[in-house]
Amino acid sequence: MFDKIISFFMSIIMAILSFFGLGDTLDGGIQKMENISYGSHERQVLDLYLPEEISDVTGLVLCIHGGAWIGGDKSAYTDNAKDLCKNTKVAAATINYRYLSESVTMADIIDDIDAAVTKIKEIGKEKGTDINKMLLTGHSAGAHLSMLYAYSMADTAAIAPAAVANLSGPTDMNDKNYFVNNDLGNDNVLMLVSYATGKNITLENFDESKPEIDKFSPLYYVNENTVPTIICHGMKDTIVPYSNAVALDQKLTEYGVTHEFISYPDSGHGLENDKDQAKLAEELMFEYLNTYVLS
Repeated sequence: MFDKIISFFMSIIMAILSFFGLGDTLDGGIQKMENISYGSHERQVLDLYLPEEISDVTGLVLCIHGGAWIGGDKSAYTDNAKDLCKNTKVAAATINYRYLSESVTMADIIDDIDAAVTKIKEIGKEKGTDINKMLLTGHSAGAHLSMLYAYSMADTAAIAPAAVANLSGPTDMNDKNYFVNNDLGNDNVLMLVSYATGKNITLENFDESKPEIDKFSPLYYVNENTVPTIICHGMKDTIVPYSNAVALDQKLTEYGVTHEFISYPDSGHGLENDKDQAKLAEELMFEYLNTYVLS
């Protein structure tokens, strides 16, 4: 069951990593701290990259890997994190988190991200810098976690969420379009929702489970204080329905939140076929980084 999900997400990872558009990896000129534990579980580790010449205050890009919350690894963003640190003088980190399972819920994963962010803050202080603001980004499950953390933990996070770049991320798991020709299959979607909530979710009890599902749907945390957000979504996505992106765009507009919605008309979940949109997304990511994190 898991193999089908993981193999799909691994097949699209290279297309997604081009989002940062920074070319070949540059290892020189950065401080590398890898496989730093932030908890007792083997998955609770992070990699952090700091500029070699660090300033008193530093912004952060936090990269969260995808893989349907049951697979993937922080190494997917290693090269991008190093390049961002080298080229923009920003701190960059990529983290692992516990996978969803019968004993790990979405709330547990959010706790992992919070612990990782707290650890990054502490390391920054040890290195003589205040890491005070961050842009969170990721693809699919990583984008979902970026939004969920930034939207729901803004007032308590050790490093203030300042912006989000969302690539194909789930925003509303109550969307019934998940059960319309989804490549993962209805059983796998229900399994993931069940793990996320800690409740056995079926098609029969799906509607009555809305309050539990709302708790891990970023859409339901949007308010007038939500951080600026870039939405990138393929109109041919058969994993996370395009209607999720439309709903987030509408909600952010309703609350007057600064955001950009980039539709990829010829792309699926991997955002693989629309070069002009990909270029725009890359430019916007750096604009948001400069405006909301580094200013």
